[in-house]
Order: sequence, then C-alpha cells, then structure tokens
Amino acid sequence: MAVYSFVALAFLPLIILLAPYYIEPYQLWDPISLNDKVQGERQTRWCNMGWWEDTDSFPVAAKSLAEKLLDFAREGGYTGGGNVLDIGHGAGESLLLHLNSSNPPKHLHGLTSLSSDTKSTRQLIDGHAPETGHTRVELFTYSAQYNPSKHLDHPLNNMKGFMGEGGQSQHRQHAYSDEDELIEENNSQLTLGDEKPPPYDLIYILDSIYHYPPSLIPFLNTLKPVLRQGEGEGEGEGVVVYTDILPPKEGLASWKAWFISYFLSVPLPNLLDRPKSLDQYKELLEKEGWKDVEVQDWSAGVWRGFAGDLMARGGKWDKVGKTVQRVEKDGWRFVAVRAKKN
Repeated sequence: MAVYSFVALAFLPLIILLAPYYIEPYQLWDPISLNDKVQGERQTRWCNMGWWEDTDSFPVAAKSLAEKLLDFAREGGYTGGGNVLDIGHGAGESLLLHLNSSNPPKHLHGLTSLSSDTKSTRQLIDGHAPETGHTRVELFTYSAQYNPSKHLDHPLNNMKGFMGEGGQSQHRQHAYSDEDELIEENNSQLTLGDEKPPPYDLIYILDSIYHYPPSLIPFLNTLKPVLRQGEGEGEGEGVVVYTDILPPKEGLASWKAWFISYFLSVPLPNLLDRPKSLDQYKELLEKEGWKDVEVQDWSAGVWRGFAGDLMARGGKWDKVGKTVQRVEKDGWRFVAVRAKKN
C-alpha cells in the first residue's frame, strides 16, 4: 500500500475506533515525520514510498519516484506543456515538480479528497512555485470518484464550464497564474471567465490509484472523457500514468482482503479481482479500450529501500518497516502503468 497506508498500521487502534466514521488513514499523520530536514533546504512533505536507487534519504527517494513517473509519461509521448491533472497529490510536492519542469503545463489541476492537503498545497505553491511562467493552477477538493449528478465542478467532468455553474464552488480552492494574482483564497467564487481548459495531455496519479472506488477499471473509464484524443493534425494524444500495487499471484485469503479493504481504504475488487501477471494487466486494459499500454514492475527499486528506511527509524516505524519487508517477501508488486485511450 502507499506510505500513508503502511503508516496507518502504526495507528491501527485509532483506526479501529474511527473506521465507522470513515476517517481516511491519510488524516492520521503528518508526512513531515518521514521527511527528514536537509540543512539549507526547505522542509518537504512527500508521501509516496520512494525510488531508492543510490539514496537512503526518504525525501530524495520520494522525489525520485515522482520524477521517474513523470519521465515514464515522457517516454510515452508527453512532451510537457499543455494541460495536466494530478490526482491524489497529497501536500502538493508533485505539483511543484510539474511547475519546475523544463516545459511546465499551461493548465495544472490538482485533485485531492482532503481539504488539509489542499491547504498545504496552496501554501507550498504560494511560497515556492516559480516566479515566472504562465501556468494556470487550480486545486479541487473532491473524491476521485466523480459523481456527475452533483460534482459539476469536478475536473473529471468533461462538461465543466458548460453546465451553467458560473464558477461557484466550495471545492475549487485556488486559481492563479503569472498574469493574475491569487483570485480568491477562501472557499468561494473562483472565476476563470469563459475559459475552459482543453482535454488533459497528462493525467498523473502517484501511489494512490488502488484506493479509488469503485475499483480500478471503472475509475480509469472516468478518465477517458477528459483525456485528449489527438485526432487533429499535429495534436498529441493524452497520456495516463500511474503506479499501482498488485497482490501476490496466488491471491489473498478473504479475511486478509477484507482487513486491508476496511482498515486501509482499498476497494475489495482491487485486492481480489486482479491480474496475475504484467501481461494480463496489459491485456485487461487493452480489452477495456486502452492502447499503447505499458506495465513495468518497479518493485525492486521500492520495497527494500522503503522497508530499510522505516526499520532504521526504530519504534513503531520498525514494525511498519517489517510489514513492508513481509509485503515484498509475499510477492506483492509495485508497478507503473502508462496508457492512452483507444
């Protein structure tokens, strides 16, 4: 599971108490607890499991994984610029990564289910985003599961801007660019005039997709309407990239699947009804209308380094690290996926 989910194991008694009230595991800790401060650099709030080649530093590894996924998108045809949607961005470090790239997006949308993450992201971008450039940034606080009957301003609504909502939303938190200052800092009206961003050139999901209801394939289908088709001359096709976690090939016992689903907020189908190999994973997406599908196993660069870092911290972290170590031993796989809509 994501770093948040593994950390949740350390707070299991509290989760058991609060689970009936649907408290997300992500709300139970501050990522600063893992992001060791580097002298002379700002405090980071990364919250993924990290890519541990040539480093034993959590924030370095976490940034490396985010960069590796962005490079994976470029290998699939994303050239930078354009319109980007980052889903499940946590405290906003990955959004800053997009903004600091050599060819930053024209529009950058961030989607998270936690208002605390939206607040942290707003503060991060206000304080550390590049001073030059022309990126239009908007932050949305919604569930990743788009409900067309009530989420008119949701970034997965391909009719957003044509539904008559007039820019009014308590969920759209922040919009600004180099040309205009912060429009509004509170949860009130944030108007972009008549401008409606074109479809997304990149949808980027780092270390969170397995949490999204109802399950992987239905969620991926909600991305298709807002992803660029690329039919025009010289127009590139939109790319989806994400990291996922696959249970062991032999599957999970029902009680284990239920435990993980209930306490770590993972839909049961994402634990019980999963491809047994990378080839099967690719075939599943192709059958569901995706093309140019690439699935890579990144487990070797993730599990061992992440487990070692946690165990070296001692205390409750040692127990969490040993859980990650067991995850690797049992055959869970950390994979990266890239696809375009057919």
